[in-house]
Amino acid sequence: MTDPTQPSAVDPLRLVLDFGEVVEVDGSELLDPVAEATVPAVVLRMPGHRADWFGKLLLAYTRVCELVGTQLDAAERSTAWALRTAAGAADESFAAESVARSQVTSAQRMTAAAALREREDFDDVTLIAVVDADQETQGWAYLALTGRPRRGGAV
Repeated sequence: MTDPTQPSAVDPLRLVLDFGEVVEVDGSELLDPVAEATVPAVVLRMPGHRADWFGKLLLAYTRVCELVGTQLDAAERSTAWALRTAAGAADESFAAESVARSQVTSAQRMTAAAALREREDFDDVTLIAVVDADQETQGWAYLALTGRPRRGGAV
């Protein structure tokens, strides 16, 4: 048993954020494979809708870093997948969307971006926006960006 008169290895901390997230350092520990040691755990709790949103954010961040070719290792797909899967387990309404969105692979997205780049001179952010949009939005965005008329003559 630890001596209560000795200072703790880590002081407890609890932060409650705006959208219901709670970040805690509660005294628990876990194995850090990078440090190859047991370290204090930082615990993040959040509602399912926030986990789903953070999963989407991490996936988008990873895609942008891959396209731009940053020196920062931005391989956050597993964390994004885990957050979106947990959101689906916490709230069924997120499970169906997560499965539907995962049917398009990264290789397919890259192929689509390459094909679009060959036809049009779009910057990377525009390419990502068009490729990752849902099918209806992709068509309208492409027509609007290229100045081509939609059905009925409107641009």
